[in-house]
Order: sequence, then C-alpha cells, then structure tokens
Amino acid sequence: MATAERKGLYYTFARMVEYPWEDIGGMVDECIEMLMHHPEYPPEVREEIEKFKKETEGMALDELQELYSYTFEFSSDYTIDMGYHLYDGFKRANHLLKIKQIYREYEFPYEEVARGELPDNLVVVLKFIDGLSDMEVERDIKENFLIKALEKLNKNFELTNSDCPYRHIIKALLMVIDKDIKMTGEMEKEGHKA
Repeated sequence: MATAERKGLYYTFARMVEYPWEDIGGMVDECIEMLMHHPEYPPEVREEIEKFKKETEGMALDELQELYSYTFEFSSDYTIDMGYHLYDGFKRANHLLKIKQIYREYEFPYEEVARGELPDNLVVVLKFIDGLSDMEVERDIKENFLIKALEKLNKNFELTNSDCPYRHIIKALLMVIDKDIKMTGEMEKEGHKA
C-alpha cells in the first residue's frame, strides 16, 4: 500500500478520539467507508468501528462528551497522553521534548493542532503521522512508541473497562497500526531481496 493511498485514515481516527464538540456519527461513517477501500486491514477493524457506532448511536452530544471525559480524562489508565503508558517522570519529560523536536523538524504546526494538549497526545500524534512523508520517522514512531502504548491502553480497557464504547476505536486503531508495521517490514524484506 502506498503512503498516499492511506492519507486521511489516521486523521479520521484522530477526529474520533478527540473531544467530541459535535456529533461524531459522520466521522465514524467516514472511517467505515475508508476502511471498505482498504482490504489490507482485517475485517475486524471495520467491525470494531461499527460496534462503536452501534453503542453510541442513541447518545446525545452531551452524553457522548460525558462518556469521553469520564473515559479519557478522569483515569490515567485510559489517558490518551500515550507516553504515560510507557514512561515515568524524567523519562516521560525527555520523550515529550523529543517528540516536540520532531514536530519542529518537520514543520508540524503543533501549537495550532494540539490546542493545549501534550505532544504525546494520541490525537496530535495521529494528525502528525497522517501528514508525514518520511516513512522512516513514521515507522520509528509506530514501532517504538505508538504500538506499545496502544497495546497497554487496549489491555487496560480489556481488563477493567470492557463495556466502554471507546474501547472499539482503540482496538481498531491498534489493529491498523499493527498491520501497517507488518506491511512495512514485509516491504523492507522484499526490498533487501531484490
């Protein structure tokens, strides 16, 4: 899969995991539609998004906002500040600085996109990856940071919050990133054989 074909999918996931200022039904439908055009991802990815849609369909916006806040903002176990799942104290501070430096290097408008969020916030990282053309940096972020943090976040949902609708989006995103990492590895192996 060429990078240009995938552009937009990470941005769509980012919009689904950011605070819902409006009904996100259209974003969910957009994601489902995008996934229909990407057979390289397992069908379970789309199924997870459809489960999220089904579980949140009847919710008013204020109910969805309450669910979002309760899920991601009141418990560190479910925070989408992804570095929290991997690093403590000084190591996390260093990691935040490193991410911010990468954003600067690639002229990513961090302040504008983040709107007060930390550099390791899942929404910010996904929006950065979505517009990134450097495959090596993208792979490094996915393999050495994002997949590991998402695995821990997903495990937290499975162990203690398995009825939260947002678990479906996190699980779907984990499967997408896992598949992208594997496809990148396969392409590299084929490139070395040639």
